Amino acid sequence: MPRDDHEGMQMQLPYSQRPEWQDVTPVPQDDGPEPLAVISYPPGFVEVHDYFRAIQQRGELTLRALWLTADVIEQNSANYTAWYYRRRCLREVKADLYAEHRFTDKWARDCPKNYQVWYHRRWLIMEMAQELRSGGEADAEKEVTELAERELEYHMDCMQVNDDYKNYNGWSHRQFILQKFGLWSKELPFVEELLRDDIRNNSAWNHRHNIVRNECWPVTEAVRQREVDFALNSIRKCASNECSWNYLGAYLGEGEGKVPWTSVPALEALCQEVLALAAGPEHFCRFAVEALANIHEARVEVQDAIQKYETLKAIDKIRVKYWDWRIALLLKKTGG
Repeated sequence: MPRDDHEGMQMQLPYSQRPEWQDVTPVPQDDGPEPLAVISYPPGFVEVHDYFRAIQQRGELTLRALWLTADVIEQNSANYTAWYYRRRCLREVKADLYAEHRFTDKWARDCPKNYQVWYHRRWLIMEMAQELRSGGEADAEKEVTELAERELEYHMDCMQVNDDYKNYNGWSHRQFILQKFGLWSKELPFVEELLRDDIRNNSAWNHRHNIVRNECWPVTEAVRQREVDFALNSIRKCASNECSWNYLGAYLGEGEGKVPWTSVPALEALCQEVLALAAGPEHFCRFAVEALANIHEARVEVQDAIQKYETLKAIDKIRVKYWDWRIALLLKKTGG
């Protein structure tokens, strides 16, 4: 929301000295009659929030209230009440949504783990899409799709700027955009590029499974084989990468969309190869041992499975009770 030079000069003054705010009586924070521990806030922080409380009590949804929320957010970008009130003001004054979009660009880049910023952008994108659709233009849907695709590019930019590719709030935002605008079909090359850069990126692995769930579910045999092969190739590159082994569990075992662990002969051979490279049993890859235990269980080879669980107890001592539970569960299932 642009301001002229006079307004810009006014913004340098405390609120108490601005003529346009003389009709507002600030409301101090009430910590009760005997506060246990009073927080020492900077003076600017106190004044901005005192005026914000006053505006809220008045229920004022004006342009100046909108500008005030920007100052509150500047003091504390995680203030969810300020973001919520800002959305109310935006609607009431019929503000320029594209200007607001630019306003949030800085915050998502500078505070990428701030849930409030990403939520605000979701709301904003949906409002902008509705505005485009209500305009009656023939190519409105094309413009909406382009808007959503730019938002996906923005998410990637935020990850690159912050060198953080595992930000939960950013990934949630991306999946929201993909879901709302039906863009899953173009997403697989994107996530494969991320995994080429970092095969241990658990967020990218999780996102890959979300792509399959949203684009190819119920999963076909061809898609399942593609995903299993992708995981096996990843294991060949880095056998200690837990992400790849966990990803296999999304398609092998028991449950919807899964086939038995014995369905992939290449997996057992790969596990044996991985274990053969170890300097000794104490250096065994626990993921390979567990996969073999799952294969033995699927074949009802009880003693072989128990042997693998005993090995796991030796090399993965922190989960000894879990492996004991797996043995007990196996014996219960097989009547042993």
